[in-house]
Amino acid sequence: MIAILGYAGLIPFVFLPLASLVWPLLAPAQAMLLFQFYSCLILGFMAGVLWPVLHQPKVATQQALAAVSFPVISFLALALLPAYSVLIQAGLFLALSFYEHFSGISQQYQQSYRTLRYQLTAVVVLSHLGFYFFYG
Repeated sequence: MIAILGYAGLIPFVFLPLASLVWPLLAPAQAMLLFQFYSCLILGFMAGVLWPVLHQPKVATQQALAAVSFPVISFLALALLPAYSVLIQAGLFLALSFYEHFSGISQQYQQSYRTLRYQLTAVVVLSHLGFYFFYG
């Protein structure tokens, strides 16, 4: 069920760029705004699932602060640099994946979940880059 929900979460990342670029279902600016908001939401969710791992006595406060910084930076990028926020968000999704890997958090995941996270992140980053370069 986790994998199904994960892949279902990719639908807006794939559909919204197509909805404005291939099919004229949404105006490009409207599709981009929805994409940016959804990206903020999902980045917050992905960072939020780190909380059970970070809520352990041996985890430093800096790790918890780092985890919450990803959605905050995403929100600030959308508010302050909307023209570049999709690129910034792509970088944040990638940075979150690197953070999980290099901090050892991903080692606490089951292999199947770790693989799923990497696959989802790859699609999300590519969709951000594609939407930016085709639309922007």
